[in-house]
Amino acid sequence: MLAAERRSRILDTARRDGAVRAADLVQEFGVSLMTVRRDLDALARDGLVDKVHGGATLRAAAALASVPPATAPATRAIQVGVVVPTAYYYRRVVDGMREVFDQSGGRLTLNLSDYRVDDERSLIANLVESGVDGLVLVPSVGEEEQDAGYVEELRRLPVPTVLVERELPDHGLDALPTVRTAHERGVWAALDYLHTLGHERIALVDRGRTHTATVVRRGWARAVERLDLPHDLPNLSSHELGPGGSWQAGTLDDLFQRFAAYGNTAVLVHGDDDTLTINQHARRLGLSVPADLSIVAYDDELVGMADPPMTAVAPHKERVGQVAARLLLELIANGHDAEQPPVQHTLIQPRLVVRDSVAALTGR
Repeated sequence: MLAAERRSRILDTARRDGAVRAADLVQEFGVSLMTVRRDLDALARDGLVDKVHGGATLRAAAALASVPPATAPATRAIQVGVVVPTAYYYRRVVDGMREVFDQSGGRLTLNLSDYRVDDERSLIANLVESGVDGLVLVPSVGEEEQDAGYVEELRRLPVPTVLVERELPDHGLDALPTVRTAHERGVWAALDYLHTLGHERIALVDRGRTHTATVVRRGWARAVERLDLPHDLPNLSSHELGPGGSWQAGTLDDLFQRFAAYGNTAVLVHGDDDTLTINQHARRLGLSVPADLSIVAYDDELVGMADPPMTAVAPHKERVGQVAARLLLELIANGHDAEQPPVQHTLIQPRLVVRDSVAALTGR
């Protein structure tokens, strides 16, 4: 709720009851006491109420007068700017945001970036200049090459901001609120499931260069250690295989030669496209999935339609978007108070969808 709407309702209550109590208004609006005091100060400056200890009383003239336009303007929809990468992953995240903003009467302005900091800077600056009430961002932070200046710019944005599937590095007390998938737990679930079926030689294939890819690799390393798996397991990233997108000639053959050299019986693949490509190449080589190689996908957009249908770690993308949108609306409603609620970091746990691409290890 915007400040003008709150003040209009406060004045309506004062006209009805003759007075308002600050504690009641805090409860009714779900905002801080500081926010209510500022609302009462504004109404007092307009000559509509007199502040008293614990609240305010209606001035006699205000009881008969209409509410001035400056005090109770027509309700304005909350304007929210969103900047996300072009990756298909975020389409369903945006769907979750849109659902919440539509229900609240908010208006979402979507901008697509391409993991380029300069483009993101420009898009964010344009949204702020247009007068948005808040921002939801998926910025290029937390990756191998870090733009420290960009991180500071994000910390100092003049409107409430929530990061999705990202965290600012260093995790200082001035970090922005975040909502992201608990990727580490998703990776753990996949490796633990494979381990219960007898697999120990489990590779990771992850050609991504985003913050999510970094978190997936970190989660895989922790899971390998916790499960006491062999320490020479290959973690095959863009450094060995080239960046995501198309595969260079011969790279897939090299990948399967690595699997054979390490004795891998299972692989976790980050991304639907690479999972499907690796599954198809296994068949070209005459290998059976899952008899010769068990495969788990990290993400679950397309792999359920593969042959065989792929077991997958499935992030709750719509839920991530919904939670981020609700958190931003709360921050906007509170305004820039000294009594803002503590910075919130929310993890949404993914689920493991078991299909036909994984089998128990026998006879080895």
